[in-house]
Amino acid sequence: MSDDYIESLPQMDWADGIGTKIFLSRELDDARYFRHGMMYVEPEHGEVGWFQSNFDETQYCIEGMMRVIAKDRTGKEVVLEIGPGEVLYLPAGYSYKMVPTGVRSKLMFTSGPSPRPGIVEQKEYSKALRSLRTEVAR
Repeated sequence: MSDDYIESLPQMDWADGIGTKIFLSRELDDARYFRHGMMYVEPEHGEVGWFQSNFDETQYCIEGMMRVIAKDRTGKEVVLEIGPGEVLYLPAGYSYKMVPTGVRSKLMFTSGPSPRPGIVEQKEYSKALRSLRTEVAR
């Protein structure tokens, strides 16, 4: 995939200043087990937190940094950080919160298995990706 192709995709926003462009998915490619995308993060982004119940995720830092607070079921918290060239593994079964770092960042993520067809959190984004299936230029 070229940078130009990825940049041409619609962006899904998770919070103010956190956007994702998914370039491999069930919607676009019939990918059954993985989802790949780019995440673009502004220095002082809005808060985003989630419980990751049924998929694992990796984040590869291309530029900037990522800071995540991970919390297990007992309430124990750890702060995880990565910088350029580093990978962060976020397994299922934990709660996560992305914390602003003060720097603009670009990350590539992979998650899998994809829990079920569609990006259930944002149905309109899922529809937008499906509408691109007929385009041949990738």
